[in-house]
Amino acid sequence: MFKINKIGAAVVGLGLALALIAGVAAPVANAQAMNLSQLVDLFISLGIIAPDKAAAAKAAVTSSASVSYTRDLTVGSTGADVTSLQNMLGVSPATGYFGAITKAAVQSYQASKGVPATGYVGPLTRAELNKGSSTTVVTPGVGTVVNTGIEGTLTVNKAAVSNTTAYEGDSMRSILAFKVEAKVSDIAVQRVKLDLGASTAVYTKVYQALYLVDDAGRVLAQADLNSNTVVRDGGRYYLTLGGFSYIVPRNSSKVLTVKADIYGSVKTDDQGNRTITLADKGVRGVDGAGIDQYSPSTGSSVSQTISISPSLIDSASATLTINSSNFKKAEVIASEGSQDNELDRLPLVAFDIKASKDNLLVTDIAIAITKGGTGNATTSTVYLMDGSNVIATDSVNADGTASFDDIDVSIAKDATKTFSVRADIRQANGTVATFTVASVTPSIENSVGDTVVASGTAVGETMYVRNVGPQFTLVSKTINKSQSAEIANSSTTTVKATFDLRIKALGGAVSFDGQSASTTFGFRIYKGGTLLGTSVASSTSFSAPSTGVLAYGANGFTLQEEREITLPVETVFIGNGLDLGSYAVGLESVTWKTGSTDAVSNFMAGNVDWRTSTIQLP
Repeated sequence: MFKINKIGAAVVGLGLALALIAGVAAPVANAQAMNLSQLVDLFISLGIIAPDKAAAAKAAVTSSASVSYTRDLTVGSTGADVTSLQNMLGVSPATGYFGAITKAAVQSYQASKGVPATGYVGPLTRAELNKGSSTTVVTPGVGTVVNTGIEGTLTVNKAAVSNTTAYEGDSMRSILAFKVEAKVSDIAVQRVKLDLGASTAVYTKVYQALYLVDDAGRVLAQADLNSNTVVRDGGRYYLTLGGFSYIVPRNSSKVLTVKADIYGSVKTDDQGNRTITLADKGVRGVDGAGIDQYSPSTGSSVSQTISISPSLIDSASATLTINSSNFKKAEVIASEGSQDNELDRLPLVAFDIKASKDNLLVTDIAIAITKGGTGNATTSTVYLMDGSNVIATDSVNADGTASFDDIDVSIAKDATKTFSVRADIRQANGTVATFTVASVTPSIENSVGDTVVASGTAVGETMYVRNVGPQFTLVSKTINKSQSAEIANSSTTTVKATFDLRIKALGGAVSFDGQSASTTFGFRIYKGGTLLGTSVASSTSFSAPSTGVLAYGANGFTLQEEREITLPVETVFIGNGLDLGSYAVGLESVTWKTGSTDAVSNFMAGNVDWRTSTIQLP
């Protein structure tokens, strides 16, 4: 609000009165478009103000308009305080609307005062604006209760705060809320007394300033916490917030919130839980009969514990995990290139990095690839991918390491970014070589450039690589049971599992012997997810396709290069003698040939994706 200096008001008021008496109506009429300083100049030129009074009059009107800023201002704010801010910062015209021009002016002002140049008028900026102001703060929407002679009742109860964790450097963080209810009469709340506890640390090392804010977000009162404002009584420390008058209409309630500015650096010993409580009879209000009303009788009923934590930046964290759609273990045929021994961008691993409590920047990612098997295949170029987009590439070192440097990928606070690693395969031969991403090590910074070490790991599944062989895809898997006739006076249960396999020959023709003693397709039985250590009598069968293949041996077949079939394979076992429990069947291996040389694909061993659902026995 604006408050005209009394001397200036008297001088100007006297000047206007004399102007009317002296018959200088026209000049004064023109003066309606002038500011106060220009009016003083006019009155001096007319002889209304004596020359020896000119200096005093000008000084009076120069300091006559001041405003106390009681609320935060940002883009979209309107009101007299915005108009005053614009006038003070030289924004023209001063429309009373906080827009982009006003924001830019605020940023310049903040920079000149050493305040973070955010363009947001918060507690720090308001403190600078209010320096030197002699104006009494008057908050809109408050006043005094009309004296009706009716005595009322004041009731205060605890209300919830939205977040019980606060961080170093927080401004206007809610630390206590209470509901004030007026019954029978309007009540003007005029004082709130807070119990800060028995330690000076709460106001010398943790909370820097406290505010009382109404449910419309208006600041009713505020105080810096220091030895001048905090009082010790009976071994405890109290702060009284007064100098306001906030009306709660009769038979209604309002929520008032105590908010705090927290020191930018709080020592570890001073962090943790801090409790603020209303003092006994901590809220005083005046009713319609002019009588003071107090509540609550016991202040401990309105208490809130807040956990003080390191700043969000200091406590920023990153979590590294395998993506839920990570590439599954597989048999891979590298049959590209002029020598049919290459494969581009073999998928090795997909992983996530999650940013918590701050924006993070991933600057580099290092990986290590472990090679196994005796095959000749090698990895050459590796790729770091974001979806289908290549972020960076590198060559794999002799020790299997590679590093994607200076990638500078941003991850917003509480967001997750998914990456994948792929590799070019070269020089594959008929003997299998395996490749596994054994580690992923990201280098990460928080928003102020400090290092953040990611927790968690990301290890890829093993890829089996050769240049000729079958590519297997599991189309479907089923399991069922049926009662069979009694054997040796004991009832038995027959279990049948069926696997539909899609098989494609790559790099050359592949052959499969007819099933003999369960050697072509190897199945194992699991109980409760654990592989049975003892064998169970079973039989396995499949029929060679009638089309799309060539006959091979007794009941076998040959699948020529680039040909593809879907082959149903059944295995049956009798559950006689098995303990009660849940059982599943897993396809563990497939034996095949290139020419007359046997090879085994066993990447599916122990893999739940290649295992049926469970069935209860007996």
